[in-house]
Amino acid sequence: MNPFKKNNNWLLCQPELTDDIEAAWFEQSHWLNQGRLLGANSGRGSAWIIKSEHGKWVLRHYFRGGLYAKVSRDKYLWTGVNNCRAFKEFQLLSKLQTWQLPAPNPVAARVNHHGLFYRNDLIMAQIMHQQTFGQYITKKEQDLTTWRLVGKTIALFHNKGVFHSDLNANNVLLNEDQVHLIDFDKGQIKTPNTHWQLKNIQRLKRSVEKISQQSCQKELKPYWDALTTSWQQHLT
Repeated sequence: MNPFKKNNNWLLCQPELTDDIEAAWFEQSHWLNQGRLLGANSGRGSAWIIKSEHGKWVLRHYFRGGLYAKVSRDKYLWTGVNNCRAFKEFQLLSKLQTWQLPAPNPVAARVNHHGLFYRNDLIMAQIMHQQTFGQYITKKEQDLTTWRLVGKTIALFHNKGVFHSDLNANNVLLNEDQVHLIDFDKGQIKTPNTHWQLKNIQRLKRSVEKISQQSCQKELKPYWDALTTSWQQHLT
């Protein structure tokens, strides 16, 4: 799948949507006016759940973080259409789908290019879930099985060389006995090795401790050990 230009926007979508796609799909107001805007996804103000004619989607606008956000909230430097963040994430998610990994199914992406800068948006199929892992770890009642399943799921991605640049507890979705990883912005396919894989796990550990306000070496030790043991057992 390759990006194509329609009016003033670069677009990328699943082949079956090529004739239907509109730039308006990426505007929150478009869905609000039709009564199809259902609300924010997991408290993320830049990600909205919408009810389209093709099913429930999540619309995400890309916002900058860190120091760059003080200069521009959502403008990125243009270095070519194939380097745009939304298109790169769309292509990565498409690859994950071919591997049948539990990640979002990309629907469409838009890049709005003006001069030296661009803004971008991504639409994905909604993943039904009960809670995030971040919400789960704040509860009193937890079980080792869930922690083991999270570890196993991360190993499935690592076995394919999938580097998640922001593997935090809020980017892990739980639904009964299913675990999905989301938010693959700046994600990459790398040659599997323990160096970057451990960095992913350590990133998750910091997130777990920050959200739960507990230590993975103390209060959460049995649970964290269950996660990391399962992760190691499923690495190939």
